[in-house]
Amino acid sequence: MRYAALYLQDEWTPQQRWLLIPSVRWDYSDVFGSKMTAKIGSTYQLSRNTRLKANFGSAYRAPTASELYIDWSHASYAYIKGNPDLRPETALNFDIGLEAERGHTSGKLSYFHNKVKDLIDYEYEGVTSGLYTYRYYNVDQAVIQGLEAEAKQRLGDKFSLRSTYTYLDAVDSTTDERLANRARHNVKLMLAYDDEKESGITATLWQDWLLNYRYELGTDSGVTHLNTLNFVINKKFRSGLQAYFGVDNIFDKRSVNLFNDGRVWRGGVKYTF
Repeated sequence: MRYAALYLQDEWTPQQRWLLIPSVRWDYSDVFGSKMTAKIGSTYQLSRNTRLKANFGSAYRAPTASELYIDWSHASYAYIKGNPDLRPETALNFDIGLEAERGHTSGKLSYFHNKVKDLIDYEYEGVTSGLYTYRYYNVDQAVIQGLEAEAKQRLGDKFSLRSTYTYLDAVDSTTDERLANRARHNVKLMLAYDDEKESGITATLWQDWLLNYRYELGTDSGVTHLNTLNFVINKKFRSGLQAYFGVDNIFDKRSVNLFNDGRVWRGGVKYTF
């Protein structure tokens, strides 16, 4: 399979307070052909510390090789397989938001609305060799919309506290049923440390809450919740080397419904020439 993409973007200032960003993108796949999409973004400076932002455009996504051909079992209870008959996703999207800062405090609030044709998702198909079997498929028409809010407070020179909240309403437009594998509410609370200029160290401790998560596990379906505490620390060296170490789900919370197996240790290095 061969993929290629080209895009062109411009930044235009019609007025001192008004910024427009038009863009076009061309996607090509030797399996699905080519598609042109476009988007326009706008930022208007209401005052020195307040901005109104909006975006409108079309979107396109061809299925990945995994979504087409994956053959994968998860632990001892789930089996996920690809679907070579998948169709590409197309969508019309818009969002509008307000951002502001005052002193050491900042925040933003936005609304988004996405109308998607042939949304790529996965659904339960039955039991294969004792495993719950899922297969990728296309949702003919879907609407995904919601609200996003963020607040940030600086705590001195190196620490900051940030919280985010997302309310998500995702439905199959044909059946008017809520889409699975998504949380209605997603909340994050993050404590960040930034001493990159002096020591090269940054670190984040954050709590995730997934609330009212709709799932389908075998013949069972419903809603569940999961909250996890996570940590990551990064170090930049003057030689161009970077390293990080982190722990996801520190307290080893587990959820079969969300395919969550518990604590994950991770680390890595990067060298820039």
